[in-house]
Amino acid sequence: MKFLPAFLLTATAAAAADFKKDIAPIFEKHCYECHSDKTGKKKAGYVFDDLATLKLDINPKGGIVPGNPAESHIFKVVADPEHEAHMPPKDNLSSKEIETLREWITEGALLDKDEPKPVMEPVKKSLPPIMTWTNFEGKKIKAGFVKLEGETVYLRMPINAQEVPYPMSKLDAASQQQAKECAAP
Repeated sequence: MKFLPAFLLTATAAAAADFKKDIAPIFEKHCYECHSDKTGKKKAGYVFDDLATLKLDINPKGGIVPGNPAESHIFKVVADPEHEAHMPPKDNLSSKEIETLREWITEGALLDKDEPKPVMEPVKKSLPPIMTWTNFEGKKIKAGFVKLEGETVYLRMPINAQEVPYPMSKLDAASQQQAKECAAP
């Protein structure tokens, strides 16, 4: 079995992410300033404090694709700090907040825990848990571990599910150790 961080094992075993308890506070903290009825700002057409409006963006062709974070525009712009439209501007969500959003979207992006789960299209490429990797220059890379072959670690990018080879020699010592632990049977 591949190594998974303890917080991911805990999140997997726990109940599904709840919109009101887990997701709404993330939106309020990071998004309401520019995307809410309360502030009167609806940048890019997104509103996160009006559930009727938000629900319109949760569909197979919307900003949030139930069951598929990799195809969800809203997830892409918050998960990838290098995205051209990265949100929130001048800030990043914590890795825990990103994983909570990923879990919520993967489980159907329900706004009410009692509503029926939507029929979801199968995800084309499964994404491994996103981890933080640090290169020897100190730059953080958010990506999932795929495999370790010789001195190359293969990472899956959350934005497009692309697999990218990365030389171990370009990672700091902690990230090299993380790759070895992930690869251990």
